[in-house]
Amino acid sequence: MSMIGNLLALPQTELDSLYANPESVPMVLYETRASETVDLDKAWHGIHFMLTGEQYGGAGPLAQVIMGGVPIGEEDVGYGPARGMSASDVKEVAAALGQISEADFRDRFDPAALSNADIYPRIWEDGDSALNYITDNFLEAKRFYETAANKELAAILFIN
Repeated sequence: MSMIGNLLALPQTELDSLYANPESVPMVLYETRASETVDLDKAWHGIHFMLTGEQYGGAGPLAQVIMGGVPIGEEDVGYGPARGMSASDVKEVAAALGQISEADFRDRFDPAALSNADIYPRIWEDGDSALNYITDNFLEAKRFYETAANKELAAILFIN
């Protein structure tokens, strides 16, 4: 079974409403706004590791790109609850990502470190293919945060 990282931008008022009514989260993610979700495929864990050097966790806004936000209720939407990120936090994450160019991100690629840390999806021995895969998805996440920040939107992060 695959673990897919997802991002969804939405107005802060809608996120606030989901915190008040967390039972609505699955309907929003899988019905109402399903077509608006940004799919980072299996690259989510590698992106997190390359931004933070940590398997999970880490400090600062870069640690929030994939693993950030505050759980919205307790309902499992695939691999745990969805997590909400405020519009102000989205701006902070976007600003931090704006400091990392594609070349900077590529320079962080260390297949041995990714393998030793057991970072999903365990493709790191594939060299350039793995690097291109994770970089493409990093750039997608970067665009997501830039667009959401420019529109003053909040976000939902989830793995399914």
